[in-house]
Amino acid sequence: PEKSKPEANNNKDTSDDSKLDPASSDFDPKFAIYSDKDVEGAKEEAKPFNDIEECIKAFNTERREMKNQDNAEIIAGAGPVKYERCFAPEQMMVPTNRGKKFRDVTVRMEAFRTGPLGQLREWKEEKVRVKVWTRALDQIRGYAIGFVAAFDKHWNLALTDVDEQFQRRRTRNTWCPDRKLKRKYLPSDLPIEYKVGTSTIRIVRIKGKFEVCVRHVPQVLLRGEHVVMVAKAP
Repeated sequence: PEKSKPEANNNKDTSDDSKLDPASSDFDPKFAIYSDKDVEGAKEEAKPFNDIEECIKAFNTERREMKNQDNAEIIAGAGPVKYERCFAPEQMMVPTNRGKKFRDVTVRMEAFRTGPLGQLREWKEEKVRVKVWTRALDQIRGYAIGFVAAFDKHWNLALTDVDEQFQRRRTRNTWCPDRKLKRKYLPSDLPIEYKVGTSTIRIVRIKGKFEVCVRHVPQVLLRGEHVVMVAKAP
């Protein structure tokens, strides 16, 4: 038998009510927006919107007002609103004690008591000048004489009050501070001095294709891979 019209209308109203109920599996947001009926559980003070565009515009306006309010509080000196997450006691960080004390280079130097590094530590404590030979790619580059300020197991050395002598290959165009290129220096031109940074380099001797230079620097750091030998300065 066919259903009567009142029963069909009742079934339609029931279906519409389920579409307006957020707790129902049949809830239809789009139908709820364009429906003339109120959504189940909606607050009376909630502002209704005619379409989705008005709803998005209202959200953007509210967000802009909140941002302006935060900026006004910053200008007034109150500071921005701080949003902090609340943690349960069992979620807080667990206080721990560091198992080992941090050992910097000064602490590690004290650990060297024997061997070559132990001797280097004694020279450092006694403030003895040492002579360090350095190497180039395939030969001895020169040496540096100074006081040891710090060192490590890789023979990286920090020296102070350093007098350095080194040799370098002669160039046809010699660099000078005024950025002009000059002819190759000859033995008759010696001695020659020019300043680079805070140190003054002095060319004292010419040996074939190489020239011997000396300079004094307040402090210098030598990498361990460039150190050939370390001895007590005469």
